[in-house]
Amino acid sequence: MSSGGTLIERFVDQELDDSVRSILKGAFDERMCSEGVLFREFEFNCFDVSMDFEKGIVTLQDVLSAGENNFLDMPIRDFVSACGLNISREGLK
Repeated sequence: MSSGGTLIERFVDQELDDSVRSILKGAFDERMCSEGVLFREFEFNCFDVSMDFEKGIVTLQDVLSAGENNFLDMPIRDFVSACGLNISREGLK
């Protein structure tokens, strides 16, 4: 199920709805409330999302595709921007 576009574009088009957006925002809200939140991982329909707050990296994996192009590591800030999440700067630290 590898239609055109980059992995993040496919995630936004195929997976990112209000429910997924709310779940992701909740993880950032949780991080803002506690520096002890270092890592969050989510399994959605087509994609897995891992947030490593300590390293500032989000790993996005297309679980329906095989091969080396089925995952992407990107800075949290870029992920937040691509997903259109409304996160304060404190939530991105």
